Amino acid sequence: MRTLRTRSAALLMALSMSSVFAATWQEGLTYTAGTQVDYQGKTYSALVTHTAYVGANWNPASSPTLWTVVATSATAAPTTAPTIAPTATPVVTAAPTATPQVTATPTAAPTIAPTTAPTAIPTATPTAAPTATPAAGSCAAPTWTAAVYSAGSIVSYNGHTWKAQWYAAASDTPKTVSSSWESPWLDLGTCNAGGVTPAPTATPAITPTASPQVSATPAPTAIPTATPLATATPAVASYKPQITYVAAPAGYPSDAQMTAAETALMSQAGTDTQAIARIRSALRVLPDAEVEAVVPGRAANPSNARRAERIVSESLFNQLFPVRNVAYTYTNFLRGIAKFPAYCDDYTDGRNADAICAKLIATSFAHFTQETGASWSTLTPAGAKAYPANANPILDTMDQSSVIPTWNQALWYLREMGYAEGSAVGAYQDCFTGAGSSIFSIFYACGQNAQGKNLDYFGRGSKQLSYNFNYGPFSKSLYGDAAVLLDNPGKVADTWLNFASAVWFAVYPQSPKPPMTWVVDGTWVPNSVDIANNMQPGFGSTINIINGGIECGGGSDVQQAKNRIAAYKQFAAKLGVDITGEQLSCATQRGFQPGSAAATKTYLDKSWGYNANNPGGVSWACQLVDYQMPFSLATPGDYKACVDYMFRGQVKKDGVVVINNAK
Repeated sequence: MRTLRTRSAALLMALSMSSVFAATWQEGLTYTAGTQVDYQGKTYSALVTHTAYVGANWNPASSPTLWTVVATSATAAPTTAPTIAPTATPVVTAAPTATPQVTATPTAAPTIAPTTAPTAIPTATPTAAPTATPAAGSCAAPTWTAAVYSAGSIVSYNGHTWKAQWYAAASDTPKTVSSSWESPWLDLGTCNAGGVTPAPTATPAITPTASPQVSATPAPTAIPTATPLATATPAVASYKPQITYVAAPAGYPSDAQMTAAETALMSQAGTDTQAIARIRSALRVLPDAEVEAVVPGRAANPSNARRAERIVSESLFNQLFPVRNVAYTYTNFLRGIAKFPAYCDDYTDGRNADAICAKLIATSFAHFTQETGASWSTLTPAGAKAYPANANPILDTMDQSSVIPTWNQALWYLREMGYAEGSAVGAYQDCFTGAGSSIFSIFYACGQNAQGKNLDYFGRGSKQLSYNFNYGPFSKSLYGDAAVLLDNPGKVADTWLNFASAVWFAVYPQSPKPPMTWVVDGTWVPNSVDIANNMQPGFGSTINIINGGIECGGGSDVQQAKNRIAAYKQFAAKLGVDITGEQLSCATQRGFQPGSAAATKTYLDKSWGYNANNPGGVSWACQLVDYQMPFSLATPGDYKACVDYMFRGQVKKDGVVVINNAK
């Protein structure tokens, strides 16, 4: 779940290629994986196919997730890769082998993000209320010009107010479109119609606040067990943004009115009135005390863990993952499943829970192979044992010189290459810096190490969870406190969270995409929009959920998708899963689109509507939006948290108020 990853095999192949003349790197061009360029006296090789968007500054020297150095000059010969398993090196420095996936950058429906702009981290919603209400019919937001705008920027154009959903290039003129994904600009309506005060603008920026395009996991909605934001924020580390709340003014909504407003919005969020109830059920969690009591063979284990144990015994687990990092234990596997009861759930409507569970596990294992597998065509048991962190006893029972099939090489990587706990080099961070920082950097504030540097949220665990805006919500779902994992992200690698993070992703809805569990168990039933886009239940749709923006819809399967499909066939056979007639490929799928049966509006943002009953016409309300925010109807109480922050919240840095929503 991180930005534009590389595969080890692809990297080794790139490093073994003979040197060729490399063109100078330029912004605005699309580079395919393996392309070599010159930049600042070095030759770099593209790790993945990507576009160097103008203004993004994704140059080779500052984008280690996109480029790797292969020579010190355009004529220097690249390093030749070994033809056998690498020599013993601490596995914590090995590169994660995940393909691009979203874990990522909080964007709405990343798998269908426009190809003309990177999927951007939504910047902080404009929080300063306008100082004066413009006359009805006027446009208070700055007029759009042919400039680069960052996500969240608000402008006026042709009598309408527009909001940038992601990075908008100078050529992206605001215009009315049939789908919100056809343009980076979202039409907020006619300017100040009916006396509505338009939102203030975010300052256009030459360099967008976007991370490189990601494909699968957006900043997830907090899970229902999370503690709603209180009006008095608990003490936090002094270096973090301090959120405080001014006293509620006269006439401010009561708690009962907030609850009623939240309930009213729940009926409008999806294609039916039970959409939010289904989402909340999908995200339910088991208390940690019960999870940590789970051990193999225990009769009191939760039903979903016992079901998984019947399908995948410890012996079979060892055979399937003979080179896994030793931190990926069978006990951790069972505990990761136990934490989220919706994974391998019980069904009372006649569905076969055991068959569904077997199919879901085979699906997950196949994706593990692509995300964390060694992918070395010459890897043998003898070679694997050279790595202490991957030297499992099962290797001693195998022919030491026989090549291990690549589908059996999953879970090799625990951490990303070049990173160790405590490192702080500025990777995978969206950290608070003061006014202008994104709202995610406020609610998912970065932790710091002993040297006062922000922690790195690089890829960890079987899903390679990355970025603070994913660690924070995951932590909130587990502990009711985003800071727990933000201050100690290593737990995602070294504890049962190394599997729980992947299970969490499997049960998490990413509107308009359903959770993978819903694809497998039949909860998601394609409607006419889905059918028109060739979306149907099957393994192909789970690829679309994880990495559809890069691996799907091209007419033929890319190598990453082929790897997933090949592994799925093997795991399905091992677990007795019938895949006859199943749509395995996503090559002809057009993705989950707005209007899908899985599409919902769960996120909440400030309502700029006009309410004549309130002082100055302020709304004192939040509204449903289809872009990601820290507030969601999936978490009971988040409506009040949204209203309180947007209308009474202040954010301080070094004791000075830098964001004031209470003006």
